[in-house]
Amino acid sequence: MEITHHQEIVAPIEIVFSYLNDDEKMKLWMEGLESIDYPKGKKTENRVGNKFIHTIKEGLNTQTYKGIITAYEPPSLLAVKLAHPAHRMEVTYELTAHGRKTELDYRCELVFPSLFHRLMGVSFSWFTKRILKSQMAKLKQLAEQESVRRAPPAV
Repeated sequence: MEITHHQEIVAPIEIVFSYLNDDEKMKLWMEGLESIDYPKGKKTENRVGNKFIHTIKEGLNTQTYKGIITAYEPPSLLAVKLAHPAHRMEVTYELTAHGRKTELDYRCELVFPSLFHRLMGVSFSWFTKRILKSQMAKLKQLAEQESVRRAPPAV
């Protein structure tokens, strides 16, 4: 199952990318994200291949997602694969700069390991999309607020 989202954010691409790339900023917009751990340490340069574990509170339960960064081209591209017993996800964030505005294209490919999980995933896809829209609205709000607070470039 594929989920896509397109959004224009009135903020420079570097600010928007920082909300995808900075662990503490991710917690501000990614609903329920409690922690991000790097079992083998966090690479700071070429982050492709960097493995991580997201701990996310989902309702009354806490879930863990094992992930790996599959593409990393700051400030325009970040892609990750996430694994959970009920599904796997390949998520891509592509950013395009347009002056002080940024276009964000989000793509998520959900793969389910069984017919049961696939039926549940399709049945609750409306809820998944609602969470995505909420998260993207929060990311937009935070990036635009930071952009307004940032001093204009010197001429």
